[in-house]
Amino acid sequence: MRLKAILEKFKGKRVLVYGDLILDHYVYGYAERISREAPIPILRFESERYELGGAANAAKNLAALGAEVSVAGAVGEDEEGDQLLGLLSSWGIEAKVVRRGRTLRKMRILAGGEFTKRQQVARVDWGNGFQAVLPERLHGFHAAIVSDYGYGTASPQGFERLREGVPLVVVDSRNRLADFKGATSATPNIPEFSALMGRSFMGLREIIAEGEKARTMLQLKALLVTLGKKGLCLFEEGRGPHLLGPFGSEQVVDVTGAGDTVAAVYTLALSAGASFRQAAALANIAGGIAVMKEGASTVSPEELLEGIEKWESSQESRP
Repeated sequence: MRLKAILEKFKGKRVLVYGDLILDHYVYGYAERISREAPIPILRFESERYELGGAANAAKNLAALGAEVSVAGAVGEDEEGDQLLGLLSSWGIEAKVVRRGRTLRKMRILAGGEFTKRQQVARVDWGNGFQAVLPERLHGFHAAIVSDYGYGTASPQGFERLREGVPLVVVDSRNRLADFKGATSATPNIPEFSALMGRSFMGLREIIAEGEKARTMLQLKALLVTLGKKGLCLFEEGRGPHLLGPFGSEQVVDVTGAGDTVAAVYTLALSAGASFRQAAALANIAGGIAVMKEGASTVSPEELLEGIEKWESSQESRP
């Protein structure tokens, strides 16, 4: 099955995202001068916007590609929680949430001059997270993603219920991969891979040498390690390591949320009948598109289709 045919099967797949729902808050300003009180720029407020972050961004990426998406998480009994739920609703995402405490929110402050690119100068985080409750009925979901940003929303007990009730489970976890053994697959980046293995990995050769050990340790059918500018590396049961070079331009705009895009497209492709290698290729293309956009962005079917055509053309032209 070709990649285009897999993309055509995305629409209507039912996917549950279980994890840390975050409200991303972007504040933009112009740097006027340096403060006399401290060596920091004084910013003149220009604008602000709110976006779905964390597990909610993974859900948004799935919805953008035509999936029917539900989220299980926790939001606060506050204005930010209402805002987050409103954004989920605007994307047609069903929210099954616990409401208490304070909503997880990340405020990123970006500054620049009139003719310069805005750079992130500070980030402020709110909220501690609460364990979520999964829906009583899991029947009917084609796949699930555990989107764990380290706030504790997703529990090992909830994960076990997913394993029992959903045929395909992919884990995207910040430093808690060992708590979610026995999934179908996982998508760690290099720091997360290093945390799992208990040491730092500086080079691609080291990761390739240890990847199969990590896959076996986590009892996965496949392990997909994201390598930043070096692409992705897939470790699949019964097959050798499969390295995919980076897709797109080397001029990265913003890596925020790129891991969510990779996990979402990879999971959706697997649910549509793709092999692990095909799903990894699609995820690689989507990740390369996502990092060329500002903030936690999505990839449209049209963009992914164009990316597939470029990718397949580049593969055919290789000697």
